[in-house]
Amino acid sequence: MPIFIIFCIVLTTLVQTQSLYLPFLNDEPVWMAGAGLAGLFLLGGCLKKLSSSVWQDGFCCSVLWAWYGYWEPLFSKGSPMFHVFPIYYALLCGWMLLAFINKAPRFDRESREALRYLQQYLSRFDTCALAVAVLIGLAMPDHYLLYPIVMTLFIVRSTFQRCLEIIDSQ
Repeated sequence: MPIFIIFCIVLTTLVQTQSLYLPFLNDEPVWMAGAGLAGLFLLGGCLKKLSSSVWQDGFCCSVLWAWYGYWEPLFSKGSPMFHVFPIYYALLCGWMLLAFINKAPRFDRESREALRYLQQYLSRFDTCALAVAVLIGLAMPDHYLLYPIVMTLFIVRSTFQRCLEIIDSQ
């Protein structure tokens, strides 16, 4: 998630300063490359060719790249979602990284069991299935809240998965 956080901050800076590079992101080959790269990261993660931290971080960055390029021309100039969502994702991922992933090795037994319970019984969606849902939400700009909601679920689910991987590796 650290690369995704940096990516969100860079996009926020570009949008806030109305950078000259923003129109480049709106070119169809550029945002299609982001969507294709997201598909490759998803495929590499689901086939277990990439570690979960690599494919999830790469997937999130690629989807954000494709989201901005594909959606920005479809909405009115200065639409607040392009100012808010990258900041939201950076804050959410930063909080998940600091509060959960970095502290996973120090979880007590009860916290580990609660996390396993959440993973096994309450978290019915596989991370790869949520990633596919993120891509579907990305393709549906008319339902403009679908993408951020599913992306939030993906971030939370991948955080739980990463915490369990850290715990199990000890």
